[in-house]
Amino acid sequence: MQSDPLYPHLAPVLAACPAQAGPLFTAFKDLALSVEWQDLRALELEGTGWAVIVGHKRDTDPLRAVLPLPLHTTSLRPSSLRQIFSAISTLSPSSLPPVVPAPAPSLQELRKRLDGDTPTSALTDADAGADAGEDRSSDIVTEALAEGANAFDTDTLYLAISTTDSSVVYYKLSKGIKKPADIPDE
Repeated sequence: MQSDPLYPHLAPVLAACPAQAGPLFTAFKDLALSVEWQDLRALELEGTGWAVIVGHKRDTDPLRAVLPLPLHTTSLRPSSLRQIFSAISTLSPSSLPPVVPAPAPSLQELRKRLDGDTPTSALTDADAGADAGEDRSSDIVTEALAEGANAFDTDTLYLAISTTDSSVVYYKLSKGIKKPADIPDE
């Protein structure tokens, strides 16, 4: 884990929440690479002893928090969930730490490279990251202003439960009781 390029960016949070270190690292990579979430960052929630990953699937989605957990955890209790939801309610996009660099280029960035005039092999990692970051930053700002996506969903918490084989299963928790939108009426 320490030789991974993401480690220096996540090390302070991993050290602050050692019980979540493995699941946090696994869930972070899963969200970035498999689920393709964007603008990911990890942070410790003040006064809770828990760490979360914050990001979103699309630029137009609000930022959401993900709580990484090991499969056999016994420390998550209703009182802990109340503390976590309370700490999340105080977060805003401006209070979050900087975005962690993506561990690999997105599919959209790879398509831009293939469609562009510059051959993919001519781009160095530094050039690709800088160019993609500049293009993406201006796109994000434009979309956020147009769509109002600069919001934080404080009523939803995703649990990312990691297993011993590094599989991650996600569950969605809501503050209060909410009717699921995807269950068909009988």
